[in-house]
Amino acid sequence: MSVTQTGDKAAAILNSARVLMMERGYNGFSFRDVAAEVGIKSASIHYHYATKADLAVATAKDYRETLCEVANDLTASSASMLLSAYGTLFVATLRDQGGLCLGGVLAADAETLPEQVRTEVIEFFDSQYKWVANVLRKGQETGEIRADLDAEAFAKMFVSGLEGAMMVSRAISQPDDLEVALETFIQLVRA
Repeated sequence: MSVTQTGDKAAAILNSARVLMMERGYNGFSFRDVAAEVGIKSASIHYHYATKADLAVATAKDYRETLCEVANDLTASSASMLLSAYGTLFVATLRDQGGLCLGGVLAADAETLPEQVRTEVIEFFDSQYKWVANVLRKGQETGEIRADLDAEAFAKMFVSGLEGAMMVSRAISQPDDLEVALETFIQLVRA
């Protein structure tokens, strides 16, 4: 197998693991499931990832890094529009893919996650909180975002609220509810 094919297989394994975890959670997928999706033997996954936890960490890290890149590339003329664009990423995941945020899915499994996976989940949320808080602080500097708002505390509520609204919206088959929650959060921060 060439290096390119090896890299393609590794990417296919990560993609399959991400999709399966977003649908079923950490406890609802196996190497066998991933192998069936990718079209390889489950033993072949061990070439890239020794354990299920290693695969989950790599998948969650890739997801976190990709979301951070996408968030950092968002542009908007105001802080509230930037927060709305960020929230739209969640809406698109639910509406277009019928899925949930991998961070939220793994957080729901927190009590049963291996420690290294739980650590990656914490890093995921920390990165999201920091990004949102930074946007809020910049908006406060321009007078667009309420000055009395605690940016760090609201960032945690904003991200957690989107995650929760996403889960409930999916559970009750009402994806529009996530958009309503997003707009409500944006209204709460405007000066």
